[in-house]
Amino acid sequence: MLLSTFMSFPVILISIGGCAFAYIVFNLTAARSKPHPPGPPGWPFFGVALNHPKTEFWKTYADWGHKYGVDGLISFHILGRRMVVLNSATDAFNLLSKRSAIYSDRPFATMSGLLMRREKSIFCISYNDRLKSYRRLMHHSFNPTASQMFWEVEEQEARILVDSIIGSPENLVEHLRRNAAAVIMKIAYGYPVTRNDDHFVSLAEEGIKIASMASGPGKWLVDSFPFLRFLPEWFPGAEFKTKAKEWGQTLYEQSLEPHTWVKDQIRAGTAVPSFTSSLLQPSDGHSINAEEEDKIVWTSGALYFAGADTSVSVVKTFFFAMMMHPLVQRQAQDEVDRFFASEHRLPTLRDQAAFPYVACILKEVLRWAPASPFGLFHSTATPDVYKGFLIPAKTSIMANIWAIMHDATVYPDPFSFDPSRFLGDNPQPDPKDYGFGFGRRICPGQHLAENSIWIQMVLSLMTMTISKAVDVDGRIIEPEVAFTSGVVSHVKPFKYKITPRPTAALSLVRQALQSSV
Repeated sequence: MLLSTFMSFPVILISIGGCAFAYIVFNLTAARSKPHPPGPPGWPFFGVALNHPKTEFWKTYADWGHKYGVDGLISFHILGRRMVVLNSATDAFNLLSKRSAIYSDRPFATMSGLLMRREKSIFCISYNDRLKSYRRLMHHSFNPTASQMFWEVEEQEARILVDSIIGSPENLVEHLRRNAAAVIMKIAYGYPVTRNDDHFVSLAEEGIKIASMASGPGKWLVDSFPFLRFLPEWFPGAEFKTKAKEWGQTLYEQSLEPHTWVKDQIRAGTAVPSFTSSLLQPSDGHSINAEEEDKIVWTSGALYFAGADTSVSVVKTFFFAMMMHPLVQRQAQDEVDRFFASEHRLPTLRDQAAFPYVACILKEVLRWAPASPFGLFHSTATPDVYKGFLIPAKTSIMANIWAIMHDATVYPDPFSFDPSRFLGDNPQPDPKDYGFGFGRRICPGQHLAENSIWIQMVLSLMTMTISKAVDVDGRIIEPEVAFTSGVVSHVKPFKYKITPRPTAALSLVRQALQSSV
């Protein structure tokens, strides 16, 4: 047995070498009747793999767009995988929205898609009938009108959030994560999250980490050379297969477990209204079949991954921006104080029109530090020609949201945090038009996310002041303005000081929480 295995090694290596050569030749020479969009110089075989940045690559892509692109349009390959980057809003709308019939697929990566068995995931699935059914389910519950049924949940959790932050400000990030999880789990499953270390919160956190490790351009060799998936798991360097199997099973179980919890609640007669419980008990009274239930599992499971981490990123950036820009914070506090002095009550989501400056702050947070700097990749279903350039089928398409939000021709002085850019008779474009995706893949939970973030911001401004921390000698600690790299980007950890404001608003928050017990 050992001898035969050893003797097979040369055959395996020769086969791999031959397949690799054929694969590379095909990818580098196929479909060259028209040129690809221009891009940075690359190496034979490797493309830009050797000089691809490891962090904040959206910034490098923006620089490449200026140096090598046509109005920011660039392309390059990483070990044979062709990528096209859209650094301008015009190109993003022209392709992803106006030509959505071609540009609404997802690149189905070998590692995070095929090997992890994520073909039914809303983040990986092609634009097909199953995806359309997912989006119909979400649109029915999360369109602007329907999403109002969740306002009470978002308002209640925002009150819990500010009370928790003031009680233990050193745990700001933990409180933000608990809040995001509580909102999503209550809406998706009717499940109450009462602790920062809740079991389902921990599961979801693990899932987010797995998704981040499994994705990313050039991260896994098997994504560039799919034939490597046929290697046996015992083969040196094939550990990725075992890892993919484990990760895929973990992600599926993380969606299945809360779904099963809802079914148990329904059987016990204790289920509360939620996205999942409503779908499992359709209003027409029919019994759902296995296919329908499978779609519910995958749709509900996507809600947390789609919204929780991005919401945390946005609100964390809001706290950072208020700390760095005390005059902006003061102006926003003047606005919320005027409302409180006039109304003598806490604001709700029905009061958004009364806070135009807070609305501008939300827009500027989304623009200045987009939570998802490059969104999720699109893919071409068929070949296309744009501006005289060939974009082959199955090309990965990335809308560089960060570059769009920092385009000086659209947003003058783009690196300054300035909410006033959205005021007056000639406001700058609304970043919400870009930050939630494009075309048929636009985020279906956009209105939920906006409402949840807005009420957290308003209640935070009303009840606390965020300022820079000081050291033991009383000197101000100047934080670094830096962000993590990944599908979701977060402002890096920073020192801060949170002080309760001497207003009656905090008392009303606590009264509202006591009355709800």
